[in-house]
Amino acid sequence: MRLPVALLVLATLTPGLAACAGADAKGSIPAAPPSFDVTSSTVVVGPLPLAPTTPTDPDRIPPDQQAAIAALGKVASPLLPSGASAHGHNHGGPQAETALNASDRGTFDRQWAAAATAAVQLDTAAKANAAGYVIASTSAPGVGVHFVKWSLIDEPFDPAAPSMLLFDMRAGAPELVGFSYWLRSDHAPEGFAGDNDHWHQHSGLCIVNGWVDREEVITPSQCAGTYLGGSDLWMLHAWVVPGHEDRWGEFADTNPTLCPPAGGTPDLARCPTAP
Repeated sequence: MRLPVALLVLATLTPGLAACAGADAKGSIPAAPPSFDVTSSTVVVGPLPLAPTTPTDPDRIPPDQQAAIAALGKVASPLLPSGASAHGHNHGGPQAETALNASDRGTFDRQWAAAATAAVQLDTAAKANAAGYVIASTSAPGVGVHFVKWSLIDEPFDPAAPSMLLFDMRAGAPELVGFSYWLRSDHAPEGFAGDNDHWHQHSGLCIVNGWVDREEVITPSQCAGTYLGGSDLWMLHAWVVPGHEDRWGEFADTNPTLCPPAGGTPDLARCPTAP
């Protein structure tokens, strides 16, 4: 969901962006989105031209999700302090994992099974929309397109109820490839059993009608919608969908199967490499 990078790579990711940016609230995929000048250094305050529907359309997201976004925005959460480890989606490559003890292994296996079972019930855009998830981002290399159920961000961790779904929309029909948990907490949540679920953060998010317009916005005055500082928001990717396992790790930041080919792809449009 790192939109400054997305702005720079739109021209190189046309197939995926044409799908994700054009998907409406019912999950259908209309024509390709309008193009815009990626060479401009001007930051536009307000919805990106790639917003999937008219940003002011009152039917874009359900009223309960609008209310959930507003509630999140009422909590004054500051930007992350300078130097904080809020790497977003910038880390790639295999993730180191530690062996679980017997107790944690049993709990983890039950949690993972619950998530995998839930994935079957959310594996199409239509199912996701029916469950309250709405497309909220462009396609990020190695991550996919985020569908968000905003009301779950303020709920306790539940492996079967992620606040975000990750879809691969490069080939046309949206295909669920992973879960992403995004929770409001003063500290990294107690998620899956063990120490392998490394949560990360995004700072200075500007949400316009359910669409993540930009991030790393410095002040609320620069946001045309709901501003989320991000210091109390934590995110975790879980590659739990059967058939879309991540060889880099169950909780790796990126999935190599979602990366564009290195050949012919500008550096800024490629997946991040291992640190």
